[in-house]
Amino acid sequence: MSGANACWVLTPGKAGMRSQALGLAEEVGLPIVEKRVHVRDAWASLPGGLLPMPLAALHPESDPLEPPWPQLVVACGRRSIDPALAVKRLSGGHARAAYVQNPERGRAKFDLVAAMPHDRVRGENVVVGQTALHRVTDARLAAAANEWRAHLVHDDAPLLGVLLGGDNGGYRLTAEITAGLVRVLYTAAAKHGMRALVTPSRRTPNAAKETLAAALAAGALGTIWNEAGPNPYLGILALADRLIVTGESISMISEALATGRPVHVMPLQGHGRRHDRFLRGIVEDGLVSLIADDDLDWRFRGRAPVRATVEPGARLRAMLRL
Repeated sequence: MSGANACWVLTPGKAGMRSQALGLAEEVGLPIVEKRVHVRDAWASLPGGLLPMPLAALHPESDPLEPPWPQLVVACGRRSIDPALAVKRLSGGHARAAYVQNPERGRAKFDLVAAMPHDRVRGENVVVGQTALHRVTDARLAAAANEWRAHLVHDDAPLLGVLLGGDNGGYRLTAEITAGLVRVLYTAAAKHGMRALVTPSRRTPNAAKETLAAALAAGALGTIWNEAGPNPYLGILALADRLIVTGESISMISEALATGRPVHVMPLQGHGRRHDRFLRGIVEDGLVSLIADDDLDWRFRGRAPVRATVEPGARLRAMLRL
């Protein structure tokens, strides 16, 4: 599908960027065409919004950007800024352009910018949401519940979902933090009869996965995905009564908040300016509860589902008269 009524989603192909851009595009509702863009090395260090001849600067491995131009371009990732604005310009006014996060020097040229508070971008064309954009919707959660119920629900025990991240540039899932998580799961089982459903990520250290697997088996506390077969991530989001998320992942926390279930965040060792600002904000807004000891705050009931795609999606539909 590449017709003039389509929505092009432009990203460098990273999972987090794709998820955010696709989430916004799906909220708008046009037919979607994904295009991955990469800039030649000679131009890669330039800030977004300053790339001369942006289509000529694309690496040969990029997907082609050529007529018929789409009705909408949704971009995410610094190197997608200039190609998205070039498509808008070359379409002669047919294409609208939206950007997710902070488009650096290109902000004023986008029809809409969907940002978060820590992006520190403001303007009449900017919508600031409390969380990251993503693809978790009521329809996807309902479908995941139907798909995974027989695999994940075995009795009447309440379910404690654990979305386990891990090490990145600023944070570490240490042995001490892993041991603390094990104690939290033991307490949840002993005091509240909860069964844990744990899904690790690619960043989860092997030592942490081994520790959790052994503890879950020894205490009959629940299960951890062994990374064979489909990931139960969406099923856990759909079926868990409460959720624990490690604090280094803005995307996982944002997706957990879309469920409307109580979300407890386990901080990892380390610091990151943007991540720390995000976490402070959602704690102050009462969206999540921080785990500070070996038990959860069971009085915390969470909030209604947080869906950051709704407002920017509605504004784009209005612009496009959909």
